Amino acid sequence: MTSINSDQMSAMVLSSLNKTNSSMQQAMERLSTGKRINSAGDDAAGLSISAKLRAQVDSLNAAIKNSSDALAMVGTIEGALVETTSILQRMRQLAVQSSSDTNTGNDRTYLQDEVNQLITEINRISTNTEFNSTKLLDGTFTDKNIQIGTASNQVLRLGVSATDSTKLGAFQLDSVDASIASDDTHTSAKTALNALYSASADYTVKGTFGTFTASVDAGADARDVASSFNLVSGNTGVSATALTKAKLTASNAATFSFTFEGKSTTTSTITATITTTTDLTAIKDAINSVSGSTGITAALTSDKSGVEITQSEGYDIIIGDVSTGSTNADLHVTAMDMDGGLDTTEVTVDLSSPPSSAAGASITKTAHGFSVGDIVTYTSTSAMTGLTSGTSYKIKTVADANTFTLETTASAAVTYGGGGGTASDTFTRVARALDGDSTSGDSTSISGTVRLSSQNAYTITPGNSSNHFSSTTGELTASHNSIANVSLTTKEGSTKAMSVIDGALLMISSIRSSMGSASNRLQSTIDNLSNIAVNAQKSLSTIEDANFAEETAKLTKAQILAQAATSMLAQANKAKETMLALLN
Repeated sequence: MTSINSDQMSAMVLSSLNKTNSSMQQAMERLSTGKRINSAGDDAAGLSISAKLRAQVDSLNAAIKNSSDALAMVGTIEGALVETTSILQRMRQLAVQSSSDTNTGNDRTYLQDEVNQLITEINRISTNTEFNSTKLLDGTFTDKNIQIGTASNQVLRLGVSATDSTKLGAFQLDSVDASIASDDTHTSAKTALNALYSASADYTVKGTFGTFTASVDAGADARDVASSFNLVSGNTGVSATALTKAKLTASNAATFSFTFEGKSTTTSTITATITTTTDLTAIKDAINSVSGSTGITAALTSDKSGVEITQSEGYDIIIGDVSTGSTNADLHVTAMDMDGGLDTTEVTVDLSSPPSSAAGASITKTAHGFSVGDIVTYTSTSAMTGLTSGTSYKIKTVADANTFTLETTASAAVTYGGGGGTASDTFTRVARALDGDSTSGDSTSISGTVRLSSQNAYTITPGNSSNHFSSTTGELTASHNSIANVSLTTKEGSTKAMSVIDGALLMISSIRSSMGSASNRLQSTIDNLSNIAVNAQKSLSTIEDANFAEETAKLTKAQILAQAATSMLAQANKAKETMLALLN
């Protein structure tokens, strides 16, 4: 029969059984889910905290993935730039090879062919390098944001400028052509050269990082000018190099004696005997024997008829007290620019009224700019009597800025006759002649050239009339020389190509440096985010994860209690039934 038990003891046992069942169900739920908090009722405050921690952990994991993807993308860029660097290094190697006079015109053509192929490959790399369908080196990958944190402002900005051949190179501005001054003593020659820049000069340089002033003292040589710009290079991004270069030739065989000065004010004496003007090895060797004190090195031209002297730091080269022991032997000196080109000044002669036939007759041209001792080459479609087109002559006398006479031999000036001469007649300065005819001996001072270079566009503005870079005082803009236009077909072009390729290498190095910094930052970001994620996950686990040992113990306890309570409830129910039966 069924009985209804409502006594106090049974009710207490039943209540305890219900609590035990509830605890057992909770323990079973936590063990089955692995979570301590399965509903808000389990831990309301803990649920709120765990929700925030869960969002943080998920966001951190997403940021880690973003950073890992960005790191892979930067690696793709770096790989492409490594190959571009290798190509540029090969191009520079070819430029160095081509700049030697040991190469023929055909040799340089073949070298240029390889350069053209290398330029094409650089353009291909720039166009085709991509990551996840995103072009990286064609100039479109700029101002990109990589989300590397859990907040909206936690981004890494990345950008890469275009790396095709038209963009790689150098923004450059060269000083005016190398200058040369001559006089009876090297002191006077030096004074004449310094007179070109007799006043100090301030240059306002507007570069990548800001605008700063470079101050150049009066009478500064190319080295001093370069040093002044390099003092502010860290602020402007504009660096300067200086070089003094000249070419020596001889008009006749003789024993040449002269003093030599370069980086040291100590004079060195050069004595060399040549037996032919087609082999100046003796002069080259004599100059190199004192290069330790002068800093001036000498190299023969390919045909051995010339000696190229170089002061690589940009000090003035002073050749003093030249003597040859022969009135027919001259030492010809030609200043050269940074790329090895000759410093020449072309003068077009307008002979509307040709001079009469007479020894020593003058050629008139307003402000011809020539000096006694200048060697000039005469060209004409119809040569005047006494002159041969394509032949070089020495300026014998200069009456004023409008007239000069040409020497045809050691003892006579040119004789003109028959009213020759046309407006097409030109005279081009090719050298200065030092012959030792004066008592103290001829001397000359040669200034160098300065090249300003930057990876980015810049301008300079001279502060006064003493301007080393142009004849004007207005703003001067650097021109961009790209590797797309390099030419190894000439020696001068090959020499210039070196500096242009150097600029391209600097550009690539700058991008690689930026990418390397980004790569290091991304790796640090990944490490930091991972650390934060681990600790956040640990905290989250502490709050919401179930303690399996504890919950297993609770379950076991609840099961034992449930079994005991069930037994006690049964006994309580049976005891009442027994008592009722006895009463009946």
